[in-house]
Amino acid sequence: MPTTPLTVHTALDGVPQPREAVLAWELDRARAALHLLKQRLGDDRMRELLTPDTTEADAALTTWAHASRGRWRTAVTELTATGIDATRFLTWWQGRLRAGDRTALLAANPEHYLADSTADRVEIIETLGTTPTRFFLRFHDDVPVPTTFPTHIAGTGTLADGTEILRVLHEFADTPAGLRIRLTVQFPEAAPDHLPTGHQWHFACEFTNWLRAAHTAA
Repeated sequence: MPTTPLTVHTALDGVPQPREAVLAWELDRARAALHLLKQRLGDDRMRELLTPDTTEADAALTTWAHASRGRWRTAVTELTATGIDATRFLTWWQGRLRAGDRTALLAANPEHYLADSTADRVEIIETLGTTPTRFFLRFHDDVPVPTTFPTHIAGTGTLADGTEILRVLHEFADTPAGLRIRLTVQFPEAAPDHLPTGHQWHFACEFTNWLRAAHTAA
């Protein structure tokens, strides 16, 4: 095995480029590649392709839900942003949901595989913890935890058979320079640690990207 650390220097037409620039280019092209593949596959093929994973997730989440006996564990992610207020963001985001804007909904996170927004629910395939999971998210007014935020949106996620596997509460408030977002997720108490922890990072990724998209669109 080599003992000398690897060092790579990059120059384009003689102009040195930092490692961060190469990584930024890679991230941009990875997003483009994912977008192309998701568009080519389409929703029906995506459901079929991920059936082994979603079947495995169904079994695990059903077991954890039953073992939890109605008890929940909570994880919270908080974001602050400048240059955009709550009304501007929510107008864009809820508009994308109502329109069933597949491109905008899938682009927010690399592990968004399907987001079929129809009527009062969204059919979702995304990674919960470490496994792609298919569930149905319904938004409603019954908040799972107390809130003092002026604007809040609650939701309940169920499997196809109606088993409740998660609860969310998205809270929004204006600040002098922009807005504050508090994102709460609840999983069955018996679920392993990587579900709530993973979803905190999932929230941070998707809502940051949605904020950027809303800011650009306005």
